[in-house]
Amino acid sequence: MDHINNLIEEIHIHISRMVEAGASQTPFMRACAKVDLWQKIEIAVRAKGSRARQTRNALLPIQQLPTEVALHLFNAVLMPVKRRQYYDTLKDISKVCHRWRHTVHHTPALWSRIYGSTPHQIVDQALERSATHSLDVWFSSRGRVNRIDLQDLVQRLSPHIGRCQSVALTYFGEWDASHGLTQLVHPAAPRLERLLLEDHRWVTNLSGTDLFGGQASMLKEVGVVGITCDWGGAVFQGLSVISLSRVFFPTIDSLLETLDQSRCLSRLNLSFIVFPDNSATTPVRHIDLPLLNSISLAFDDMQNTEILLDHVNAPICSHLCLFLLDGPDIGGHAKDLAAKWLARRQAPIPTSKSTAFALANSKITLSAADGQEALSLTFSYYSGDERTARILNGVNRVAKELLNAKEASLKLDDRAFALLEHSGIVDELRQLPPVTVIEIGDPCSDGEGRYWGYPRHFNLPPFPSLRLFRTFHQPMECIFTILKGIFTTPITTVGDRIVYVEIHGSREPEDDWLAYIATQMKEIVGESCRSSFVTTPRFEKSED
Repeated sequence: MDHINNLIEEIHIHISRMVEAGASQTPFMRACAKVDLWQKIEIAVRAKGSRARQTRNALLPIQQLPTEVALHLFNAVLMPVKRRQYYDTLKDISKVCHRWRHTVHHTPALWSRIYGSTPHQIVDQALERSATHSLDVWFSSRGRVNRIDLQDLVQRLSPHIGRCQSVALTYFGEWDASHGLTQLVHPAAPRLERLLLEDHRWVTNLSGTDLFGGQASMLKEVGVVGITCDWGGAVFQGLSVISLSRVFFPTIDSLLETLDQSRCLSRLNLSFIVFPDNSATTPVRHIDLPLLNSISLAFDDMQNTEILLDHVNAPICSHLCLFLLDGPDIGGHAKDLAAKWLARRQAPIPTSKSTAFALANSKITLSAADGQEALSLTFSYYSGDERTARILNGVNRVAKELLNAKEASLKLDDRAFALLEHSGIVDELRQLPPVTVIEIGDPCSDGEGRYWGYPRHFNLPPFPSLRLFRTFHQPMECIFTILKGIFTTPITTVGDRIVYVEIHGSREPEDDWLAYIATQMKEIVGESCRSSFVTTPRFEKSED
């Protein structure tokens, strides 16, 4: 093919010289005819080559895969891909072979994702190729990954709102949101199941708008941040998940009235709700939410937290998350709130003898399970070592006095090593039920050397009941340091107590490095240490 192109180029040069030299018409016509001939030969050769490749590709095993199997492969490849890379990856898949390109272009489900990180040309293409398939829409002003602005996205999306299944828009009031959103949420949305609207500048007002004309019968999950809405609208009725943050309600009674419209509510998140009428009397309304399983409350006034716990009857609630404000007895307050929650449950408290404590910089979680039911209690708060110690004291009392815990596991967030330097926190760790398991990090941890300034020495409790020490993606130096803080004196009696050390990492070390690790573990823990290295992939946390 290159030889043909070179011949054509040489003839073109010859023709140019003939024109410059004023050659007669006959040689000139012959040269032009020769160019036409070679160009026809080139087209014929290219067509024959294309047919040959198609014939060959049709015989390849990859071409023989049923469409259903190919789509499963596509979904497996696309599932872990970040939003901003979704359509680039889809384009790469379509380049594998002609049949895959045809499958990608003619499968509406693959084009049903509309993201702010997608260029407007691809958005237009996706809206066209998705045909009548339901759409998932996501836009966030956080970061700098958007390749289409919110106003353009809303204008393109508005004619298709009737087939949207999920809409999530997060922005910072950088456009005429009230007008733009009104245009988007005015038509009916019969397929909409999930709606998330966040204005982090609190400038959007939709109080005069009946969202989707009250016609969103499939809607089950609603999240609103910083946007004024008509809380009595049909959109806020019959929901299973409600999440409200930094919005206004006249009184707590009006908030309870809104919640009472969704008797099938299973998850409730309320944070920093503003009640302008602070002089309003204590609410008289009590509501029953028999299916409510998870409650998260964060208010600027702890009295509002207590009122909600008193006036919402949720007999099967198993997961409670509360934001605590500082006070003279914050630990005792944490225990009292937990006691109030447990006392209102109809289901019995799990009889499990073991509980789990999870510590982070500004959050402590206590969980218990008996094989049939699980409980979890989380306290979040403004970070501070002394505050952490006092709340941990209250949580410890909950475990011992209310849950009758006989043993415990301890989980430490991999960014909270500094907590182990505070003497008050270490003293509270000594008071935990006998700790049998210690776990540091999780499969989503991004450790392995990404730490600065973690302590070189810990003065930790000896944890005499410890049987398993597990870490995820942590630097070996950090692992050795923590173990040295626990085992200040190695276990000398073989068989008296066996401690298993599991080190989870994304890559398995070389054999000599594994031998070194095993030797170090025995020197630190003792001869009864059984160490193992487990190759564990690092999972990225959800973008939602």
